[in-house]
Amino acid sequence: MQNAPTALENDTLGLVAENLRASHYNTIAVLDRVLPVEGEYGAAARKPKNFVPPRILGLIEERDLSRATLSVLNAIPARVTAVFPSESTLAPGESTPAPPDAAINDLSEPNGHSSNGVLRNGSTPVSVTALTARDVMKTDFGFVPAMFSLHNALLTLDRYDASALPVMDSEGHFRGLISRADIVAALGAQIRPPSVGGMATPLGVWLTDGRLQGGAPPLGLFLSGLVLSGCFAFSHLVMLFSLAAINRDWATLFYSGRVGINAEGGSVFNLLATGAQGLLFLLALRLTPMAGIHAAEHQTVWAIERGLDLTPENVSQMPRAHPRCGTNLMALVGLVTIWLQHLPSFSSGWILFSLIFTFFFWRNFGTALQEHLTTRPASPKQLASGIKAGRELMEKYQGQQRVTPPLIFRLLNSGMLLAFAGMMLGTFAFVALEEFAARLIFGAR
Repeated sequence: MQNAPTALENDTLGLVAENLRASHYNTIAVLDRVLPVEGEYGAAARKPKNFVPPRILGLIEERDLSRATLSVLNAIPARVTAVFPSESTLAPGESTPAPPDAAINDLSEPNGHSSNGVLRNGSTPVSVTALTARDVMKTDFGFVPAMFSLHNALLTLDRYDASALPVMDSEGHFRGLISRADIVAALGAQIRPPSVGGMATPLGVWLTDGRLQGGAPPLGLFLSGLVLSGCFAFSHLVMLFSLAAINRDWATLFYSGRVGINAEGGSVFNLLATGAQGLLFLLALRLTPMAGIHAAEHQTVWAIERGLDLTPENVSQMPRAHPRCGTNLMALVGLVTIWLQHLPSFSSGWILFSLIFTFFFWRNFGTALQEHLTTRPASPKQLASGIKAGRELMEKYQGQQRVTPPLIFRLLNSGMLLAFAGMMLGTFAFVALEEFAARLIFGAR
């Protein structure tokens, strides 16, 4: 079963119709109270105290909307004019055709429809805006017990000839809706998570839905942090030796943190040094195999979200950039850091320009970074790693209750903590390496 938009009995028919448009089903359940947001309903640890699940009062299908609406429209006489070709538009020798019998018959009733439609309660409709869910809902409907097998659920849908039916627990509380497509997708092991995240690791693609994981082992997440810290160390040491070769004083300023990413003052030279170091970091990352694995991760996630079969042909056609990638966050942080710390001038004009640029272009900037620096075309082996991770995650997800875990649980399962641990270990090693490089440049002190 799935969560779907619902209605309350006093909701207007227009609101019910709009919720139907946003639903996966052409059926909407009318409840006696508001249904908690997705993720909390069904998660016992997050239910409010004294929580009482809603009960279902009725069902509304799309055809019920048209019946009720036409009851109103047909009560308002409307003239229907049939348009036929004029004499001036006929070819030589042609005569004006007689109107078809159906058109003549349709004129006998307002708008060509029967005007004897009535509401469920037999009342006379006033206007469409005055109709509510209570006026049109069906109170005699079938349902699927929550503990039914998929086979029995499919038989129940066929017995009631319904496109979707409510799922109810043993106490008669509404739990969601289920359709034939839901059942067949589950029997075919093709139910997919509502959201998938992942990470590129030296050991392959790692994917998660916040609860379940597939692909690379946890060691890969730790190694990802080591690789990122190694790329940063590379960019820092290259800048240090390059500045020392040009001007020893520049290297001293860079090593002391008065020029570069850690600088506290703004100047053109400081901005250029920061940009150069950031570009070196991204170039170093692109040269590692992780850039191709990063692309394979994004392409696999795209394929899952678009409902494509996880084959090399399908996955390879997906974009390398993804809007939920951490590169976008890195782009935002980088731009904000520049205008807070590294602007050549802190005049109101510079700050206003930086704020406007950041607000409108940070996502575009992040996408450009993904396409040109943090990813590169994945090799067949790297694509196979992404496909393997996607299939493992999909296989584990089948048969799992659809509940969004709490934020802290999703954070623990995001892989960020292991990656951060790897970055910390790499940073300690980098500090020792930087001190050794400084002794080579400046001599023992």
